[in-house]
Amino acid sequence: MKKQVVLLKGWEAKENYKDFYDFLEKQEFNPYKEVKKRWNRNLWETLWEDYEVLEIPIFDKYFAEYKCWKIMFEKVFPFLKNDVIFVWHSMWGIFLAKYFEEDFSGYPQGVSLQKIILIAPPFKDSELEKLWSFNFKNKNFKNLSNISKKITILGSTDDFVVPFEDIEDYKKYLPNAEYKIFDNYGHFLWEEIPEIIEEIKR
Repeated sequence: MKKQVVLLKGWEAKENYKDFYDFLEKQEFNPYKEVKKRWNRNLWETLWEDYEVLEIPIFDKYFAEYKCWKIMFEKVFPFLKNDVIFVWHSMWGIFLAKYFEEDFSGYPQGVSLQKIILIAPPFKDSELEKLWSFNFKNKNFKNLSNISKKITILGSTDDFVVPFEDIEDYKKYLPNAEYKIFDNYGHFLWEEIPEIIEEIKR
């Protein structure tokens, strides 16, 4: 039986529709712009022999809102098997923390997590990024620590979206997690990041 990997990629939160409209106004349109391939698109090709990769679709990429993500996250529950691996990038990291601290009762009983891999997760509002509906007050991560056998957090000192100090904040509240720090991965948007694959297989 193949092991399960649930993949979620972070996007951008907005406070209201005005912010969203302003965002759209500033976007440049270029139909010939090359779309860069990222590491998450390679997971199926790299892991297909031993892993079943499930990616939760997100319909509000650029107007991300916690309640919408919660609806879509819970749709995957009937398909989860024991010892599942969560690989969550960017905003999904703080979503996961908030979900397990505030909506923990909704998670299916009996479905164990082998490991959680958080990649460049934000911790709090910053000049680079506002969390809006994903923010929550009681960041003690008690339930998050108990739900998974292992938590690994990846961060890069040159991240241009999530300040590196957010990773330091996680260290204070999740001291038992394993931290892997890099100097040249930015916000982990490269086509190939072998360390992520290694962490999934480890």
